Amino acid sequence: MNSFGTALIASQKSAVIPEEQNLFGQFVGDWDFDWYDRIGAHAGRHVKGEWIFAWVLEGTAVQDLFICPSREERLVNSQPDNEYGTTIRIYNPKTCAWDIFYGCTGEATRLEARKEDDKIVLTEIGDKKMKWIFSEITKDSFRWQCDDTEDGLTWKTYRELFAVRKKR
Repeated sequence: MNSFGTALIASQKSAVIPEEQNLFGQFVGDWDFDWYDRIGAHAGRHVKGEWIFAWVLEGTAVQDLFICPSREERLVNSQPDNEYGTTIRIYNPKTCAWDIFYGCTGEATRLEARKEDDKIVLTEIGDKKMKWIFSEITKDSFRWQCDDTEDGLTWKTYRELFAVRKKR
């Protein structure tokens, strides 16, 4: 199993990714987050989670582990929809965008990411009724929100998280 991790994980970004397209390298590392779900609903909730990002595939991609509640938190605050998923974001030099796949038990989602002003917008491939947006990005924090639409015109935020880089 050690050879799998060694072959998968890369120490840095590949030169294939132009610096102006290096959208996800800034997240490499370990993060704690506060997740807010069902915003505006009567039964909204707050859960603590963790998010771990790493360069993979010879530095041509960034993969993460999204763990909500965090491994520590789930021992005392397990949720009926605990999530332990992974995303792989692979830079596509043909489109100058990132091809993305997210998967966890019972779910598989494909998205495409592009920079829009000071945000990184991941749009669901297919019906395009969901967007995940990284914003308020600093070296040690960021906001991530999920916006949904029914008509393609009006977008509403139902889920968001606020992440803080873990101190070493």
